[in-house]
Amino acid sequence: MSGLDEIAPPLRRAFMRVQPDYFTWPVEAQERYRVSMPDKDSFRIRQVLLKAIFDVRVKTAKELDAAIEAFSESERFQFNRALLPIQGVGDDCFFLNEHLGDKTILDYETLHDYDYDDYCFQERSRKEQSLDYAMKPYRGSLYHTWARLQIDGAFHYASLSMAACYVYSLIDELGSERIDALIPHRYVARKDHGKREGKGTIFSQRVAAGGLEPQLEELQRRFMAWLSDRWESLLSEFDAGAGKAVYTFDKSHENDPYKDFVFTDKTALQSVRFRHFMSDCRTLPRDNSELETVLERERKATVDFVESACRDILANFVMF
Repeated sequence: MSGLDEIAPPLRRAFMRVQPDYFTWPVEAQERYRVSMPDKDSFRIRQVLLKAIFDVRVKTAKELDAAIEAFSESERFQFNRALLPIQGVGDDCFFLNEHLGDKTILDYETLHDYDYDDYCFQERSRKEQSLDYAMKPYRGSLYHTWARLQIDGAFHYASLSMAACYVYSLIDELGSERIDALIPHRYVARKDHGKREGKGTIFSQRVAAGGLEPQLEELQRRFMAWLSDRWESLLSEFDAGAGKAVYTFDKSHENDPYKDFVFTDKTALQSVRFRHFMSDCRTLPRDNSELETVLERERKATVDFVESACRDILANFVMF
């Protein structure tokens, strides 16, 4: 969709009330206004939509937030779908659902531009927090970055990840599940858990593992160290391969149309523009079996490591 050519009547009415000259502007000016819309305009448009779609009247931003917070999953989907044309840019009404600080999505042409900028910010922050931190080379860093867009005219939620990050998140979950099966445990609230302290709440729990708490802690420590090594290896493997591909996985269920977009490396990010997201993705190879092969290898390695480490710890671990 270009601009708001197919805008729903309630949304059109909202724009006419808030910014009546909007529909006379060039597409680029419309997009720039939408991504940097003043808070008062954003509130008034949402206020009109809430009344038009759900017959809910609100007078303040606080009341609007409370109404949205009370939405069912179906209502939230309906509202997010209605909002997308005033949030997104380009052919697919692409909306990056992440905090961009003083910038907007229009300040970045490609996924690479955005991701590299975010990587530099994160690396500088780590260096400021720890002077001995060794800054790492850029190999792509998208990690379940949230987005919304239209795919062939249909509203979708999306997650954008580097292939290394996608694999890492799955084996992290698998390893934790395997540890829980090998040494069952639960978290028990201490006496002060949940108590108010100043403006916050105390979070205080202890792990209960049937007397195997030290062994569990050691197994978790070893797994995290192993996982860190796999993270670095996967980043280097995909970066060196320069596959320039995107894998797409449909994770939709009722009232939640959802896709994972998984990019092999930074050359893939350089090839995908926010304003032409789907058409650019469709020009890249998309054989999911390639990634499934890596996933199967890493799943097996994860289970083998956790089970081997657990056997060693249960047989030989001694507390000092």
